[in-house]
Formats: sequence, C-alpha cells, structure tokens
Amino acid sequence: MPRLFLLALGLLMASGAAVAAPRHGRDFFYVSRLQDPRVRGAAVVDTRPLTVCTSHSLPAARCLPPRDFLGPHDRLESFRDIIWVLGAAGLSGRETVVVAGDNPVRRDFVAGVLYLAGQSRVAVLTAPLTPLVARDPATPGTARGMFRNPVYQGNPRAALIVLRAELARALRSPHPPYVLDGRSRAAYWGQRIRALRGGHLPGAQLLPMSALRLAVAEHAVELPSVASAVVYANNAYDSIAYFTLLRAGAGFATSVFPGGWMDWANHTGLPVDSETYDERPLRRSSRPASAEIPRKPKPDPFAPMVMGLLLAAITGYCFGRKRS
Repeated sequence: MPRLFLLALGLLMASGAAVAAPRHGRDFFYVSRLQDPRVRGAAVVDTRPLTVCTSHSLPAARCLPPRDFLGPHDRLESFRDIIWVLGAAGLSGRETVVVAGDNPVRRDFVAGVLYLAGQSRVAVLTAPLTPLVARDPATPGTARGMFRNPVYQGNPRAALIVLRAELARALRSPHPPYVLDGRSRAAYWGQRIRALRGGHLPGAQLLPMSALRLAVAEHAVELPSVASAVVYANNAYDSIAYFTLLRAGAGFATSVFPGGWMDWANHTGLPVDSETYDERPLRRSSRPASAEIPRKPKPDPFAPMVMGLLLAAITGYCFGRKRS
C-alpha cells in the first residue's frame, strides 16, 4: 500500500475512527468491463474531448465532456442548466448509463454530475475507453443537440448536496458531520494555496484522492467506521470526482460540498484549521507610494512642430513691428 495512503489512513485512525469494509451501492458503482451483466443495454456516455468522441467512439455513445457542466473558473452550472444539457444529449433520466473515458477525474466528475442530477442508475467504466474503441470500426459519437429530446425527468438527489451555508451551520452544531478532504497533503496543511487562504475545513480529515484511487484499483480500501461523511476537494470539478470515487468506487455513503475548498476559503468570515496566507501579494503591495519610481512621460511627437510654428509666429510678429 503506498506511503501516502498509509499516512492518510494514520490520520483517520488518530482521530479515533476505526475502519470498516467497503459498502457497495446498486445505483452508483464501478465496473471493469462493458460485458458486466449489470450494464447490459446501458447507454454509453463518452467523457473524452468532444472532437475525439465525435470522430471515434462506441456505438450510440453520447459525447458529454466536463466542460458541458462547468461555467467560468470551473464553477458548477445550475441544475436547471445541467438538466437541459442531459435532455439535449438524449437522456431521459430513467436509463442505466455507463460513463467512460480515459482520464479518471474527468470520467468521475461527469458520472457524479449525472448521479446528483437524478440519473436512475450510473455505472463508471474503470477501463480506459480509447483502447476499447480502437478494436471496432470507426463509429462517431453523438454530440448533444440544441433542444431537449426527450425532456429529462430525473429527480435531483438534493439530499447528497451540501451547500456552504448549510455546512457552516452543521460544523457549529454539537454533533458536526464527519468531513473528508481529498486534496494533497500540501494543500491540506496550507503549504500550497489555491484560494485566498490555505488550510482545511474545521475538523476535516485528510484522505487524498490520488492515494484513494490507487487503493480502490488494488482492492485495498479501508474506510472510517462512521455512517457517512461530507467530502470536498479543491473546486466543483475535483470535489464531485472525489465524491464519485468514494461513493461508486469505494461504496462509502457520502454527500458532497461541491464548491470545495475555494468556495469556503474565499469567504474570509468562515473558520479554517491550519490557516495560512500567501505572502507574495503582500510583498508586492507593501512599498509605500512615496517609494514608487516615477515613470518618465513619453515625449509628444507633435511638440517640436508646435514649438516651431509658435517661434515662427513670434518672429514674424516682431519683424513686422520693426518695419512699421
């Protein structure tokens, strides 16, 4: 088992949490092959870049890259917009879908969005998609259209989504939720800062996504003995991928704080453990205004011409007065 995962597991055990065997779900799970009987006849969602999917994919695959669900700065779109996208991709919400791709974080993010949006049953194919596609004749994937066909009818799993204000209240309560942080050790301790502040949510335990993914692949997952946990990572993209890894991959009952660390840390009134700040912006702005070196103004290219005309006018005027 990798050293990083052992370190994360040690932190969990130091907090007084025991470990338990994985618990598997029936409506959200990992599969290693398309021939798995649980996904027979399922619709395929290809999460690779759109140009790759539309040129060569599995038969009848729907192309849904992560960018379809993200706004500026990787902000998660509203579920109204997400449901529109899913309907435009030809999904009704009642199907079993297999989410596939080459990048596990991209794949898990899209799978998590589908599950949270209310897709009836979501399977995640752990095998890379491109080698599977290469075995068959070229079949273009289908990009989503401009209109919904059919109307998406899935019921969003709102109980699994924890908003910032809701989480802040819960952490102040006498019985706060168990929180897992999926970022790196450096980000957890505030050594790496990707927001206004570094650190981690109050009481959050470290379980890095990279180490957990390796443990899931090796079937060596050990989980805290709590009934459920709230999970987060850096932003919506990473947080929902981490949620999928834990819930579908490890079979652990989790809800997700989709805004992630950036949503929490950028609101400076919220409490933070191991709080740190980036000193570089302070150093750039610490020089007093009097110490600023004044910039030499650029010369006006028309100034010599104006001065010449002015001198000529004065000379002409003076010469005229002398003659008179």
